[in-house]
Amino acid sequence: MILGLHASIRAGYHAALETAKAHGVKALQIFGYRRHHEPSPEELAEFRNGAGALGLRVLAHTRFVPFLGSRDLGRHEHSVKLLRRELSLAAALGTEGLVLHAGAYAVGEDAKKGIARVAEGVLRSLDAGGAPVPVILENVPGGGRRLGGPLEELAELAALLDRRNVPVGFCLDTAHAWAQGYDLSTAEAVWKFTAKVNRVLGVERVKAFHLNDSRAKVGSHREHHWHWGQGYLGLEGLKALLARSDFAGALGILETPYGADRENLETVRALLPVAA
Repeated sequence: MILGLHASIRAGYHAALETAKAHGVKALQIFGYRRHHEPSPEELAEFRNGAGALGLRVLAHTRFVPFLGSRDLGRHEHSVKLLRRELSLAAALGTEGLVLHAGAYAVGEDAKKGIARVAEGVLRSLDAGGAPVPVILENVPGGGRRLGGPLEELAELAALLDRRNVPVGFCLDTAHAWAQGYDLSTAEAVWKFTAKVNRVLGVERVKAFHLNDSRAKVGSHREHHWHWGQGYLGLEGLKALLARSDFAGALGILETPYGADRENLETVRALLPVAA
C-alpha cells in the first residue's frame, strides 16, 4: 500500500505539498478548494507541477456534504452543481479521482430509491464528454438514512454508474467500516472483510483506503477517527491489511486528527512489509 496523508489547504495548495514533502509520503489527499476562494488557473497549475515534481499520487475529496439523494429539487440541483464543480477542480489539479460519499436517502423513501437518485445526480453532474476523473465511492459509518455503509450499497451504486460507462472506484475507510459493523481488529477479521470486499466490490476496483483508528465501538454507526494504537481497532488488523499484496497499488491515506501526523505515520510505517 502506498502511504499518504490528507493535508490541509487552508494556507494554500503549496502548504499541502510542503506537508507531504516534510513527511516523506508518496500519496496525498486534499479538498479541491478552500472555502470562499476560487482557485486561479495559475494556482492549479502550480499544484499539478509541484505534485509531479515530488512524484505524488493525489486524490481530491469532496468538501461539500452531498444531498444527491434528496427529492427536494432545489437541494438536489445544488448538489449536482457542486459535484460538477468538484469534478472539474479534481481534473484541473491533476488528481487520480474524486472521493465521494453517497449521502442519505430522502425521508419516506428507502435505500434503493436513494441509490437510484444519487446515481442520477452523479450522471447529471457530468459534462457531455463524460467524467473528467474517476468517481471514487467511499463507505460511511451507516445508520439511519445514510447510504454506503454496507458494501452492497456501494456495489449497487457503482453498477448504475457502470451502465453509463462512468469510471468508478472505491475508497474504504477503516473507521467507517468498523462503525458499520465490519470487524477489523484481528488478522482473521481482516481476511474475512477483504474476502467480502473481493466478492462484492472486486479488489481491483479498490483504489484507496482511509487508514483511521476509531474511538467509536464496532457497529455503533458513529464516526470518530482517532490515532493509531489508541482506538478500538488496534494494530493487528492494520498490519494484516497492509500486508495484503492485492492492495499493493492502493493509496493508504491517513485521516487521523491533525497534530500527530508524524507519530501516526511512524506507527503505520512500522507495520508495513516494506518501507513506504
